[in-house]
Amino acid sequence: MKRILICTHPLVYGGSQLSVHHWAKFIDRTRFEPIILASAPGGLSEKFEAHYEVHYDANEYPAIDRWMDELAPDLVHACPGGGVDHQYIERAARRVPVTQTMMCPRLPGNLAVTTRVVVPSEYVLSMQREVDKIVHIDHPFDTSDYAPKFDRAYFGLPEDKTIVLSLGNERPRNDHFMKIARRYRNPDVHFVIRTPRRYLLAGFDSNITVLNRFLSEDEKLSLFRVADIFLYPTFHEAYGIVFLEAMSQRTPIISYAESAMPEVIGKGGVLAPLDDRRRMTELLDLLVHSPQQRERLGSNGYALCMKRNDPHRIAREYEAIFDDALS
Repeated sequence: MKRILICTHPLVYGGSQLSVHHWAKFIDRTRFEPIILASAPGGLSEKFEAHYEVHYDANEYPAIDRWMDELAPDLVHACPGGGVDHQYIERAARRVPVTQTMMCPRLPGNLAVTTRVVVPSEYVLSMQREVDKIVHIDHPFDTSDYAPKFDRAYFGLPEDKTIVLSLGNERPRNDHFMKIARRYRNPDVHFVIRTPRRYLLAGFDSNITVLNRFLSEDEKLSLFRVADIFLYPTFHEAYGIVFLEAMSQRTPIISYAESAMPEVIGKGGVLAPLDDRRRMTELLDLLVHSPQQRERLGSNGYALCMKRNDPHRIAREYEAIFDDALS
């Protein structure tokens, strides 16, 4: 039995941390024992603590040497954003093999001391200067981890409208959703966005629902299930777990043809050139008026997600990475 210490960084809600959970829970427990060392608790702590032995350090893992003594791992698997070297990885690598999954579209840090680096997409792989240690493994998605049981009424959404969904963060392109929604003139269409941002005069747009409250993972996946279209203007994505969430619920996607989006979305959606809101609006109009096209794209996306992002198969790929590092 090999003990794998997985350094997830903080257990906040995010695609990086969720992707770790979706493969780690399927690791062969007769061969590997995954142990989680997070730099801080967060919204995913309860989920992780239900499946793994979980410990908490602080930012940048200042006590990594103590944890190495106490937990005695055979291998450390780090999950940094990339782009910079981390002292905790250097210190761990003096004692055991270290592998890592780089979560952002950057060059990896700590490459010299890392046995293997996993990147989530061909897009990120194409950015690399040195590829000998780098391998592409898609992010997994485990649909059994969710119970999308909430309906439109739960979110205050109309039953008789075509629902166009987005999820907002602090990236500037996310504002494109609101700009499109406010200019779109079709009384049969209703827009909804979950976002931490407060939009000026949002309450005066009767065709737009802004959800500022926190959503659980079950609530979020329920939103995808009740939506007809997922309109997500974004850029510089290493992968995008949010696209897998949509595809798992057969929700067709509209996004920009940039970074990892073409390969991740595949035939599960339609793409506009980056920052071309006019073309994005044209694609939205096309899907609004074609339920058949929406159904076809949704089915394509679901089939792609179920095959390519199968968590059981991806767990085997990580096991192969660990076997190689430990040999």
